[in-house]
Amino acid sequence: MPIVACGINHKTAPIALRERVVFAPEKIPLYLSDLINNENIPEAVLISTCNRTELYCHTDNIEQAMDWFLKQHAVAEEVLRPVLYCHTNEEAVQHMISVACGLDSLVLGEPQILGQMKEAFSESCAAGSVRTTFHRLFQQIFSVAKEVRTHTSLGACPVSIASTAVNLIKQVSERALNESSILLLGAGDTIELVLRHLKNHNPKEIIIINRDREKSKLLATQYEGESYAFSDLSKILKKVDVVISATASPTPIITKEMLSEIHQSLILVDLAVPRDIDDAVRDLSHIKLFSVDDLKTIVQKHLHGREHAADKAREVITEKTKDFMSWVHAIDKVASTIRAYRKQMEGLCEEELTKSLRQLHQGEDAVEVLTGFARALTNKLLHLPTVHLREEVS
Repeated sequence: MPIVACGINHKTAPIALRERVVFAPEKIPLYLSDLINNENIPEAVLISTCNRTELYCHTDNIEQAMDWFLKQHAVAEEVLRPVLYCHTNEEAVQHMISVACGLDSLVLGEPQILGQMKEAFSESCAAGSVRTTFHRLFQQIFSVAKEVRTHTSLGACPVSIASTAVNLIKQVSERALNESSILLLGAGDTIELVLRHLKNHNPKEIIIINRDREKSKLLATQYEGESYAFSDLSKILKKVDVVISATASPTPIITKEMLSEIHQSLILVDLAVPRDIDDAVRDLSHIKLFSVDDLKTIVQKHLHGREHAADKAREVITEKTKDFMSWVHAIDKVASTIRAYRKQMEGLCEEELTKSLRQLHQGEDAVEVLTGFARALTNKLLHLPTVHLREEVS
């Protein structure tokens, strides 16, 4: 049964399409249940981040898995299929490990994706969509990711979308960060990473707004910022110099109309997919808007020094992928042998049972017939293993 990895990512699809192809976190268990119960796919893991939406599964029907993926989103098939990739078996395993190591990320070697994959795996375990093969596979994936980060320079100075966003602001802003008021919209892992990088630059003011006020208060306390209610957003936008947004909202939070009333220069960095900030905001002359995809230029400048480490990581991934596939082939061979042996034994049992039933219909003594049946079946069941054991010791 093939291992399959299919989906879209930042290399195959722009953000305008990626934000429409998302598995909402709260609905992941429902998607997995549908795969198991209605699509007859025994093992599956779904991952949906700002850079990718992918389905990993173990199935005999690859086309069925791809068709399922295509049908889950409000995007025409003729639009989505051309950017959809599908890897199988060794290529699929190699791709999945590369993703976990950050080699397939927008920021080469970024560490956040590993945590996202671990979370996706945990959710799939809870939903009952992980069995022997995927359990072994993901333990291998996490082990290789740890090895790559420990033994190559890829993990020595980790770069993330959050750190890249802060570097971008430093480049494009007319003010130094220690003179800037910064609004952070959201309170998840990405925003916390942004806060860690901002802390080194000592911004004049940090404001955090999140729908869950308790989360924003906690972060504000930890990073010496201020927390405001979501209803204060429009008011706060009029007093800040920079906005960094990373929420899980399915629709834009900041619109062109909201910013039309603002007259100061404003830098907006939208790290969310789907996007938090309406793209129409770009029409406003006093606004500079950057999305995840706009970070590619600054990311490219950091690639040169990390490519050697990436090559070393790929060597490790290739070797470990072959090890895992050897285990898969061994398991498949054992399973095939067991199926063949079971089929043979069932045939022998049916043969002896037919013979015994015929004897009973002919009026022969039931005890003698059952005794003969047991002896004959035992001899036939033990014949093949006995022959193989004798061959081993001869």
